[in-house]
Amino acid sequence: MKTKNRSFLIVIIATAITAGVVHAVKSTEPLANDRLLEFPLTIGQWEGREVQMSDYVYEALGTRYVFLRNYYSTVYPYPVNLSVVWSDDTHWGAFHAPEECLGGVGNTIKEIGSQKVMLDKEYEIGKLISDINGNRSMVLYYYAQDGYITISQSELRLRAFLKRLKYQRASTSFIRLMAPISISEKDTLDSLVSFLELIHPILPHYTNVKG
Repeated sequence: MKTKNRSFLIVIIATAITAGVVHAVKSTEPLANDRLLEFPLTIGQWEGREVQMSDYVYEALGTRYVFLRNYYSTVYPYPVNLSVVWSDDTHWGAFHAPEECLGGVGNTIKEIGSQKVMLDKEYEIGKLISDINGNRSMVLYYYAQDGYITISQSELRLRAFLKRLKYQRASTSFIRLMAPISISEKDTLDSLVSFLELIHPILPHYTNVKG
């Protein structure tokens, strides 16, 4: 009987804490990050060009802190498409599974998996193969939160929740790289990883925002 009472008490306390955190989120001012839009167009040998997005895309994401660009290099025969979406802990609707987003614009997802990459250390990030009208593309993606990289949205929400218990704020970015498979999957992967290695050290300056 004592064990049941103890368990019931734990549930009540956990529920109260969760309710308090949810209320705090709703009553908290959103963070701003205008710096994200200053992410450089010229990065090493790569030159970027903005890809215009419709208003409905911003409305669907629920944030204006997002950009979509094509980066070109003389070393690789095709551009790398870079998408970065940023949001704070008051709004999680900005993040969707990449296969859902790509499917919404006509892509058929052929493969879903992961890829290990060596940046400042080894990470396992998401990897997709998509197809639209017979043209295949490779996608690498991940979520970043204060230096922590994952492909699990549930992990991000848990980390943000734990931060709130410490009266700390959290901001999260979704980073997606995409390029056509014109020669081989290996060539495309090499170009994506090469570009990721270049931008990885500078991304935190534009995405990490402290509340």
